[in-house]
Amino acid sequence: MDGMEKLKEKLKLYLSTLSESAQNLLLRNLEKAEREGKNDAAAALIIAALRDILKVEEKVVPLEEFAKLDFFRDARHFASEYELVAKQEARINPLSFEAIWSWIKRDIATPEQAQKLQMDCSALEKQEISRHSSALCAEFVASIKKKLKLISRELAGEQKLANQLGGEIVYKDLLDVLISSERLMPLKPVLGRLNTEIDSWTSPEGEEAYKLISRYIQQAPLRTSWLVSALSKKLVSPRQKLQLATKLSGSDDAVQVAATVYAPAVHQVFADMNALTALVEANMQEHSSLDEALAFFSQWTKLAKAVSVELELSTQSAWGKTLTDMKKKMSVLLKKDIEAAPGLVRRALRAPKNTEAEFVDEDLVADAIRAAKIFHQAELAKDYLAMNGPISDARKELDQTFEILTTSLVERTRQSAGRGSETIVKLHSAAVDLARNVFDDDYANAFKRQLNAAATVKELQVAEAG
Repeated sequence: MDGMEKLKEKLKLYLSTLSESAQNLLLRNLEKAEREGKNDAAAALIIAALRDILKVEEKVVPLEEFAKLDFFRDARHFASEYELVAKQEARINPLSFEAIWSWIKRDIATPEQAQKLQMDCSALEKQEISRHSSALCAEFVASIKKKLKLISRELAGEQKLANQLGGEIVYKDLLDVLISSERLMPLKPVLGRLNTEIDSWTSPEGEEAYKLISRYIQQAPLRTSWLVSALSKKLVSPRQKLQLATKLSGSDDAVQVAATVYAPAVHQVFADMNALTALVEANMQEHSSLDEALAFFSQWTKLAKAVSVELELSTQSAWGKTLTDMKKKMSVLLKKDIEAAPGLVRRALRAPKNTEAEFVDEDLVADAIRAAKIFHQAELAKDYLAMNGPISDARKELDQTFEILTTSLVERTRQSAGRGSETIVKLHSAAVDLARNVFDDDYANAFKRQLNAAATVKELQVAEAG
């Protein structure tokens, strides 16, 4: 160990007697002095010793982290909650940000700009980082606008660019990103005066917010989409968008509201519902994603209920037809599992034939529980689906099935012995889980008590026989 290393070890011994907070404070002060060029060799040695003690590694912080935030900072005010299946003005899909940034790095940035994105900013002051980041973002915007101008003159140029970006929606989202700063600027006075959250338009805060919004839209009706989109994060419930549209237009008649400048508020809710339908469909295809699918379905149901309550929808109106079509599509997604539920439950819990031993088909039980969960959520939402018949039929069959199975399983529990007892315990767990989804917690708990009582009787019989 050379002299410098020995000195460093002595420093570490001394510095280790300080509290951790004191060590961190000293390190921050010395690092700040180092960035300002005020340190000497002794300070550098102390910094190295403190970093060893605190196990602090010098982290490289590339300029890209800041440039990416700056590039999309204003656009994120207009980010949609879900991945929309069709482009909505002033609503930018969350995944579009990543797609656009990847395209910028791949197809827009020059080699010099790409190198600058990797510049280490860990030792720079915020002001200097901001200067570098702003300049680079301005260069990207200029290059993108130049490219858009060029492709507008090419045959199928827009389609080619859409393909490079990852689809037409991403391309249109890019156009919204480019004008987001311009659109956000006039909205800031309104957004800045609103509370962080608005939970009701009838509260004092809600009334004040409503007046601001009403006044702004009257002055700039063509910016309604942008204002409503920016309001999304300030509303406790998406239902408030519908209430805002009816309150502003002075009517809950869908046809009348659709003819006003306030219609974008409703369009955005329908766009979210379409997105949720697609998410339900995608997640229903994977057994492991069922909980996610049902969560999205629950969110869809809330919006369907809000639309039905807040708007007077005739089946002949455009929005009425849209809602009807969505109900039909959602019903198709659920119908197969709902119709299969009674049969799956019967087979999963059925008694063995003749002298056969009790047996649990775990895959069949899993399918039955899946179908029961879907049935449960669909029954809760039956007023907003287009399949009253299948849900009612499944309910009747499930009621009859459980009435028979309850008696059967209790009796089989009393008669079980040996390995059959272990299998019965597994069946108990499956049966209670199914009961919870087909009925409710109270029914499931009562059913569980019956099964436990039957098992206790069996144990007493075995003890007496012994």
